[in-house]
Amino acid sequence: MATNPMQKNARNSFLIGMLITLVITGAIIALLIMQLTNTKKEIATLQAAKEEVCVLMQNVKSGQVITDDMVDIIEVDKGAIPANSFQDNINNLVTYRLEDAKGNTVGTKIVKDGTTGEETSKLYITEVDSRTQEPKDRFITTLDGENYYYEDTNEKVDLTSVPLVAKVDMTANTVLTTTAVTRSNNILTSDVRKMEYNMIVLPSQLETNTYIDIRLALPDGQDFIVVSHKQVEIPNIDGIDSLSTIWMNLGETDILILNCAIVESYKIPGSKLYATQYVEPGLQDAAQITYVPSDAILSLIRTDPNCVQKAKTALWERLYNKNESGQYTTRKEDVNSAIRNPINNALNNNQDEATDNVTTGVQNDIQKTQEERQKYLDALSGTY
Repeated sequence: MATNPMQKNARNSFLIGMLITLVITGAIIALLIMQLTNTKKEIATLQAAKEEVCVLMQNVKSGQVITDDMVDIIEVDKGAIPANSFQDNINNLVTYRLEDAKGNTVGTKIVKDGTTGEETSKLYITEVDSRTQEPKDRFITTLDGENYYYEDTNEKVDLTSVPLVAKVDMTANTVLTTTAVTRSNNILTSDVRKMEYNMIVLPSQLETNTYIDIRLALPDGQDFIVVSHKQVEIPNIDGIDSLSTIWMNLGETDILILNCAIVESYKIPGSKLYATQYVEPGLQDAAQITYVPSDAILSLIRTDPNCVQKAKTALWERLYNKNESGQYTTRKEDVNSAIRNPINNALNNNQDEATDNVTTGVQNDIQKTQEERQKYLDALSGTY
Protein backbone atom coordinates (compact mmCIF):
# COMPACT_ATOMS: atom_id res chain seq x y z
CA MET A 1 0.00 0.00 0.00
CA ALA A 2 1.35 3.37 -0.92
CA THR A 3 2.31 5.73 1.83
CA ASN A 4 1.68 9.38 1.79
CA PRO A 5 4.50 11.85 2.38
CA MET A 6 3.39 12.57 5.96
CA GLN A 7 3.55 8.90 6.94
CA LYS A 8 6.91 8.55 5.25
CA ASN A 9 8.27 11.55 7.10
CA ALA A 10 6.92 10.23 10.43
CA ARG A 11 8.50 6.84 9.85
CA ASN A 12 11.82 8.38 8.92
CA SER A 13 11.70 10.64 11.98
CA PHE A 14 10.98 7.61 14.16
CA LEU A 15 13.89 5.67 12.71
CA ILE A 16 16.20 8.64 13.03
CA GLY A 17 15.02 9.09 16.63
CA MET A 18 15.65 5.42 17.39
CA LEU A 19 19.09 5.64 15.80
CA ILE A 20 19.94 8.75 17.80
CA THR A 21 18.64 7.07 20.97
CA LEU A 22 20.76 4.00 20.30
CA VAL A 23 23.81 6.15 19.64
CA ILE A 24 23.25 8.18 22.80
CA THR A 25 22.54 5.02 24.82
CA GLY A 26 25.66 3.39 23.42
CA ALA A 27 27.69 6.45 24.25
CA ILE A 28 26.30 6.52 27.79
CA ILE A 29 26.99 2.81 28.23
CA ALA A 30 30.51 3.26 26.91
CA LEU A 31 31.01 6.22 29.24
CA LEU A 32 29.69 4.23 32.19
CA ILE A 33 31.98 1.33 31.31
CA MET A 34 34.92 3.70 31.14
CA GLN A 35 33.97 5.27 34.47
CA LEU A 36 33.49 1.83 36.04
CA THR A 37 36.86 0.72 34.71
CA ASN A 38 38.51 3.87 36.02
CA THR A 39 36.76 3.43 39.39
CA LYS A 40 38.00 -0.14 39.62
CA LYS A 41 41.51 1.05 38.82
CA GLU A 42 41.25 3.77 41.46
CA ILE A 43 39.97 1.26 44.02
CA ALA A 44 42.79 -1.13 43.14
CA THR A 45 45.30 1.72 43.43
CA LEU A 46 43.87 2.79 46.79
CA GLN A 47 43.82 -0.82 47.96
CA ALA A 48 47.45 -1.26 46.93
CA ALA A 49 48.28 1.85 48.93
CA LYS A 50 46.86 0.33 52.12
CA GLU A 51 48.51 -1.93 54.67
CA GLU A 52 47.35 -3.71 57.80
CA VAL A 53 48.39 -2.34 61.19
CA CYS A 54 47.69 -3.12 64.84
CA VAL A 55 45.44 -0.56 66.53
CA LEU A 56 43.99 -0.29 70.03
CA MET A 57 40.31 -1.09 70.49
CA GLN A 58 40.06 0.83 73.77
CA ASN A 59 41.71 3.59 75.78
CA VAL A 60 44.75 2.60 77.83
CA LYS A 61 46.74 4.39 80.52
CA SER A 62 50.48 4.69 80.92
CA GLY A 63 51.81 1.50 82.46
CA GLN A 64 48.73 -0.58 81.61
CA VAL A 65 49.36 -4.08 80.24
CA ILE A 66 48.23 -4.47 76.62
CA THR A 67 46.74 -7.89 75.84
CA ASP A 68 45.81 -9.44 72.48
CA ASP A 69 42.07 -8.90 73.04
CA MET A 70 42.69 -5.13 73.28
CA VAL A 71 44.17 -4.99 69.76
CA ASP A 72 42.58 -5.19 66.32
CA ILE A 73 43.94 -5.31 62.74
CA ILE A 74 42.72 -2.65 60.29
CA GLU A 75 43.81 -1.36 56.89
CA VAL A 76 45.06 2.22 56.63
CA ASP A 77 46.80 4.30 53.99
CA LYS A 78 50.53 3.57 53.76
CA GLY A 79 51.34 7.24 54.06
CA ALA A 80 49.66 7.39 57.48
CA ILE A 81 51.55 4.42 58.92
CA PRO A 82 54.46 5.23 61.28
CA ALA A 83 57.72 3.53 60.31
CA ASN A 84 57.96 1.75 63.67
CA SER A 85 54.40 0.37 63.77
CA PHE A 86 53.42 -3.26 64.31
CA GLN A 87 52.28 -4.08 60.78
CA ASP A 88 50.79 -7.13 59.02
CA ASN A 89 49.25 -9.10 61.89
CA ILE A 90 49.03 -9.75 65.61
CA ASN A 91 52.01 -12.12 65.41
CA ASN A 92 54.32 -9.10 65.37
CA LEU A 93 53.13 -8.19 68.85
CA VAL A 94 53.56 -11.79 69.98
CA THR A 95 57.13 -11.83 68.66
CA TYR A 96 57.96 -8.47 70.23
CA ARG A 97 57.10 -9.85 73.68
CA LEU A 98 59.44 -12.84 73.45
CA GLU A 99 62.71 -13.14 75.34
CA ASP A 100 64.92 -16.01 76.47
CA ALA A 101 65.87 -17.09 80.00
CA LYS A 102 68.81 -14.65 80.03
CA GLY A 103 66.60 -11.70 79.20
CA ASN A 104 67.73 -11.45 75.56
CA THR A 105 64.90 -10.08 73.45
CA VAL A 106 63.79 -11.56 70.13
CA GLY A 107 64.20 -9.37 67.04
CA THR A 108 63.39 -9.68 63.35
CA LYS A 109 65.72 -9.31 60.39
CA ILE A 110 65.17 -9.36 56.64
CA VAL A 111 67.49 -12.03 55.24
CA LYS A 112 68.22 -12.43 51.52
CA ASP A 113 68.66 -15.94 50.13
CA GLY A 114 72.05 -16.22 48.43
CA THR A 115 70.70 -18.56 45.73
CA THR A 116 67.21 -17.31 44.89
CA GLY A 117 67.57 -13.74 46.07
CA GLU A 118 64.27 -14.09 47.92
CA GLU A 119 63.93 -11.95 51.06
CA THR A 120 62.37 -13.44 54.19
CA SER A 121 61.83 -12.16 57.72
CA LYS A 122 63.65 -14.22 60.37
CA LEU A 123 63.68 -14.20 64.16
CA TYR A 124 66.97 -13.85 65.99
CA ILE A 125 68.50 -13.42 69.45
CA THR A 126 71.69 -11.48 70.12
CA GLU A 127 73.88 -13.31 72.64
CA VAL A 128 77.31 -12.53 74.05
CA ASP A 129 79.82 -15.18 73.03
CA SER A 130 81.30 -16.70 76.22
CA ARG A 131 84.75 -17.02 74.62
CA THR A 132 85.13 -13.76 72.72
CA GLN A 133 82.69 -11.67 74.78
CA GLU A 134 81.43 -10.31 71.46
CA PRO A 135 77.72 -10.05 70.57
CA LYS A 136 76.53 -12.71 68.15
CA ASP A 137 73.19 -13.00 66.32
CA ARG A 138 71.62 -16.45 66.38
CA PHE A 139 68.61 -17.14 64.17
CA ILE A 140 65.72 -19.09 65.66
CA THR A 141 62.79 -20.81 64.01
CA THR A 142 59.56 -22.54 64.99
CA LEU A 143 57.85 -25.51 63.40
CA ASP A 144 54.58 -25.55 65.33
CA GLY A 145 54.26 -21.95 66.52
CA GLU A 146 55.04 -22.94 70.11
CA ASN A 147 58.53 -24.44 70.35
CA TYR A 148 61.57 -22.51 69.09
CA TYR A 149 64.98 -23.84 67.98
CA TYR A 150 68.35 -22.37 67.06
CA GLU A 151 68.84 -22.78 63.31
CA ASP A 152 72.56 -23.46 63.61
CA THR A 153 72.31 -26.27 66.17
CA ASN A 154 68.62 -27.33 66.18
CA GLU A 155 68.83 -26.88 69.96
CA LYS A 156 65.55 -25.97 71.64
CA VAL A 157 65.47 -22.48 73.13
CA ASP A 158 62.98 -21.61 75.86
CA LEU A 159 61.27 -18.29 75.21
CA THR A 160 59.03 -16.43 77.62
CA SER A 161 56.27 -14.01 76.66
CA VAL A 162 56.86 -10.75 78.55
CA PRO A 163 53.90 -8.46 79.33
CA LEU A 164 53.62 -5.47 77.01
CA VAL A 165 52.74 -2.14 78.64
CA ALA A 166 51.82 1.30 77.32
CA LYS A 167 54.49 3.98 77.77
CA VAL A 168 51.91 6.79 77.60
CA ASP A 169 48.15 7.24 77.69
CA MET A 170 46.58 6.23 74.37
CA THR A 171 43.05 6.38 72.98
CA ALA A 172 41.13 3.80 70.96
CA ASN A 173 42.16 3.48 67.27
CA THR A 174 45.75 4.54 68.03
CA VAL A 175 48.27 2.73 65.80
CA LEU A 176 50.63 0.76 68.05
CA THR A 177 54.33 1.53 67.60
CA THR A 178 57.49 0.29 69.25
CA THR A 179 58.01 3.74 70.78
CA ALA A 180 54.56 3.71 72.40
CA VAL A 181 54.96 0.37 74.18
CA THR A 182 57.65 -1.36 76.20
CA ARG A 183 58.33 -4.76 77.68
CA SER A 184 57.37 -5.00 81.33
CA ASN A 185 59.85 -6.17 83.97
CA ASN A 186 57.00 -7.82 85.88
CA ILE A 187 57.28 -11.21 84.20
CA LEU A 188 54.83 -13.88 85.28
CA THR A 189 57.23 -16.64 86.36
CA SER A 190 56.26 -19.86 88.13
CA ASP A 191 56.99 -18.42 91.59
CA VAL A 192 54.76 -15.34 91.28
CA ARG A 193 51.90 -15.11 93.76
CA LYS A 194 49.30 -12.43 94.52
CA MET A 195 50.35 -11.13 97.93
CA GLU A 196 48.30 -9.04 100.34
CA TYR A 197 49.86 -6.37 102.57
CA ASN A 198 48.25 -4.00 105.06
CA MET A 199 51.23 -2.61 106.99
CA ILE A 200 52.58 -0.36 104.24
CA VAL A 201 51.84 3.36 104.41
CA LEU A 202 50.02 4.18 101.16
CA PRO A 203 49.73 7.44 99.17
CA SER A 204 46.41 9.19 99.79
CA GLN A 205 45.30 8.95 96.13
CA LEU A 206 46.61 5.50 95.22
CA GLU A 207 44.45 3.70 92.66
CA THR A 208 44.30 0.19 91.23
CA ASN A 209 46.76 -0.50 88.35
CA THR A 210 49.18 2.23 89.43
CA TYR A 211 52.86 1.40 89.95
CA ILE A 212 54.77 1.89 93.19
CA ASP A 213 58.10 1.46 94.91
CA ILE A 214 58.13 0.25 98.50
CA ARG A 215 60.73 2.02 100.64
CA LEU A 216 62.08 1.68 104.16
CA ALA A 217 62.86 4.97 105.91
CA LEU A 218 65.04 4.91 109.06
CA PRO A 219 64.72 7.38 111.94
CA ASP A 220 67.98 9.10 110.96
CA GLY A 221 66.60 9.97 107.50
CA GLN A 222 68.24 7.19 105.48
CA ASP A 223 65.89 5.70 102.95
CA PHE A 224 66.14 2.41 101.00
CA ILE A 225 64.15 0.99 98.07
CA VAL A 226 62.94 -2.50 98.96
CA VAL A 227 60.72 -3.43 95.99
CA SER A 228 60.46 -1.40 92.79
CA HIS A 229 57.97 -0.78 89.98
CA LYS A 230 55.17 -3.09 91.11
CA GLN A 231 51.61 -2.75 89.92
CA VAL A 232 49.07 -2.66 92.74
CA GLU A 233 45.46 -3.72 93.05
CA ILE A 234 43.28 -2.31 95.81
CA PRO A 235 40.66 -4.73 97.15
CA ASN A 236 37.15 -3.45 96.60
CA ILE A 237 34.38 -4.57 98.92
CA ASP A 238 30.83 -3.67 97.96
CA GLY A 239 32.04 -0.72 95.89
CA ILE A 240 34.39 0.66 98.55
CA ASP A 241 38.18 0.52 98.20
CA SER A 242 40.19 -0.76 101.15
CA LEU A 243 41.94 2.00 103.09
CA SER A 244 45.04 0.04 104.07
CA THR A 245 45.29 -3.17 102.01
CA ILE A 246 46.94 -3.69 98.62
CA TRP A 247 47.61 -6.71 96.43
CA MET A 248 50.79 -7.17 94.39
CA ASN A 249 52.14 -9.95 92.18
CA LEU A 250 55.54 -10.85 93.67
CA GLY A 251 58.09 -13.57 93.02
CA GLU A 252 59.55 -15.63 95.86
CA THR A 253 62.70 -13.50 96.10
CA ASP A 254 60.73 -10.25 96.39
CA ILE A 255 58.43 -11.85 98.97
CA LEU A 256 61.33 -12.88 101.22
CA ILE A 257 63.09 -9.52 100.90
CA LEU A 258 59.91 -7.54 101.60
CA ASN A 259 59.12 -9.75 104.62
CA CYS A 260 62.58 -8.99 105.98
CA ALA A 261 61.99 -5.26 105.56
CA ILE A 262 58.60 -5.53 107.27
CA VAL A 263 60.07 -7.25 110.33
CA GLU A 264 62.94 -4.75 110.53
CA SER A 265 60.50 -1.85 110.26
CA TYR A 266 58.70 -3.27 113.30
CA LYS A 267 61.94 -3.64 115.22
CA ILE A 268 63.18 -0.08 114.61
CA PRO A 269 61.06 2.58 116.36
CA GLY A 270 60.52 5.63 114.15
CA SER A 271 61.06 3.72 110.91
CA LYS A 272 58.46 3.71 108.15
CA LEU A 273 57.66 1.24 105.38
CA TYR A 274 55.85 3.24 102.72
CA ALA A 275 54.90 3.32 99.04
CA THR A 276 55.73 5.96 96.44
CA GLN A 277 53.82 6.26 93.19
CA TYR A 278 55.25 6.54 89.65
CA VAL A 279 54.14 9.54 87.60
CA GLU A 280 54.45 7.91 84.13
CA PRO A 281 55.07 4.20 84.82
CA GLY A 282 55.23 3.36 81.12
CA LEU A 283 58.06 5.82 80.50
CA GLN A 284 59.87 5.56 83.83
CA ASP A 285 62.22 2.62 84.33
CA ALA A 286 62.12 0.62 87.54
CA ALA A 287 64.13 2.23 90.31
CA GLN A 288 67.33 0.47 91.39
CA ILE A 289 66.73 -1.53 94.56
CA THR A 290 69.02 -0.33 97.36
CA TYR A 291 67.80 -2.31 100.38
CA VAL A 292 69.95 -5.26 101.45
CA PRO A 293 68.18 -8.00 103.45
CA SER A 294 69.73 -9.69 106.45
CA ASP A 295 72.25 -12.53 106.10
CA ALA A 296 69.61 -15.00 107.26
CA ILE A 297 67.27 -14.00 104.41
CA LEU A 298 70.11 -14.08 101.86
CA SER A 299 70.97 -17.62 102.96
CA LEU A 300 67.33 -18.60 102.61
CA ILE A 301 67.11 -17.10 99.11
CA ARG A 302 70.29 -18.93 98.10
CA THR A 303 68.85 -22.33 99.07
CA ASP A 304 65.14 -21.77 98.34
CA PRO A 305 64.21 -23.85 95.26
CA ASN A 306 61.13 -21.65 94.71
CA CYS A 307 63.25 -18.57 93.92
CA VAL A 308 63.68 -18.18 90.17
CA GLN A 309 67.35 -18.19 89.15
CA LYS A 310 66.99 -14.96 87.18
CA ALA A 311 65.91 -13.09 90.33
CA LYS A 312 68.71 -14.68 92.34
CA THR A 313 71.28 -13.67 89.74
CA ALA A 314 70.06 -10.07 89.75
CA LEU A 315 70.42 -9.99 93.53
CA TRP A 316 73.91 -11.57 93.52
CA GLU A 317 75.02 -9.12 90.80
CA ARG A 318 74.17 -6.28 93.17
CA LEU A 319 75.54 -7.73 96.40
CA TYR A 320 78.49 -10.01 95.57
CA ASN A 321 81.77 -9.95 93.68
CA LYS A 322 82.62 -12.47 90.97
CA ASN A 323 85.77 -14.54 90.93
CA GLU A 324 87.65 -15.58 87.79
CA SER A 325 85.43 -18.61 87.27
CA GLY A 326 82.30 -16.46 87.35
CA GLN A 327 81.16 -17.57 90.81
CA TYR A 328 79.74 -15.06 93.29
CA THR A 329 81.94 -15.02 96.39
CA THR A 330 82.74 -12.12 98.72
CA ARG A 331 80.21 -9.49 99.67
CA LYS A 332 80.65 -6.04 98.15
CA GLU A 333 81.83 -4.11 101.19
CA ASP A 334 80.52 -0.77 99.97
CA VAL A 335 76.99 -2.16 99.74
CA ASN A 336 77.28 -3.91 103.10
CA SER A 337 78.63 -0.91 104.99
CA ALA A 338 76.39 1.69 103.37
CA ILE A 339 73.14 -0.17 103.94
CA ARG A 340 73.33 -3.00 106.44
CA ASN A 341 75.46 -1.16 109.02
CA PRO A 342 72.92 1.62 109.65
CA ILE A 343 70.09 -0.91 109.81
CA ASN A 344 72.04 -3.21 112.14
CA ASN A 345 72.95 -0.27 114.38
CA ALA A 346 69.30 0.75 114.62
CA LEU A 347 68.36 -2.83 115.44
CA ASN A 348 71.05 -3.15 118.11
CA ASN A 349 69.95 0.06 119.79
CA ASN A 350 66.47 -1.27 120.32
CA GLN A 351 66.96 -4.94 121.13
CA ASP A 352 64.92 -4.79 124.35
CA GLU A 353 61.72 -3.65 122.68
CA ALA A 354 62.30 -5.16 119.23
CA THR A 355 60.59 -8.47 119.98
CA ASP A 356 57.59 -6.75 121.53
CA ASN A 357 57.29 -4.45 118.52
CA VAL A 358 57.34 -7.38 116.10
CA THR A 359 54.71 -9.23 118.13
CA THR A 360 52.47 -6.18 118.26
CA GLY A 361 52.95 -5.44 114.57
CA VAL A 362 52.14 -8.99 113.48
CA GLN A 363 49.06 -9.07 115.70
CA ASN A 364 47.85 -5.82 114.16
CA ASP A 365 48.42 -7.22 110.67
CA ILE A 366 46.46 -10.36 111.49
CA GLN A 367 43.62 -8.32 112.94
CA LYS A 368 43.44 -6.07 109.87
CA THR A 369 43.43 -9.10 107.57
CA GLN A 370 40.64 -10.72 109.57
CA GLU A 371 38.60 -7.54 109.48
CA GLU A 372 39.02 -7.23 105.69
CA ARG A 373 38.08 -10.88 105.28
CA GLN A 374 34.96 -10.41 107.39
CA LYS A 375 33.92 -7.38 105.32
CA TYR A 376 34.36 -9.43 102.15
CA LEU A 377 32.26 -12.31 103.49
CA ASP A 378 29.57 -9.90 104.70
CA ALA A 379 29.48 -8.29 101.23
CA LEU A 380 28.99 -11.71 99.63
CA SER A 381 26.10 -12.51 101.96
CA GLY A 382 24.54 -9.06 101.54
CA THR A 383 24.84 -8.11 105.22
CA TYR A 384 27.59 -5.52 104.77
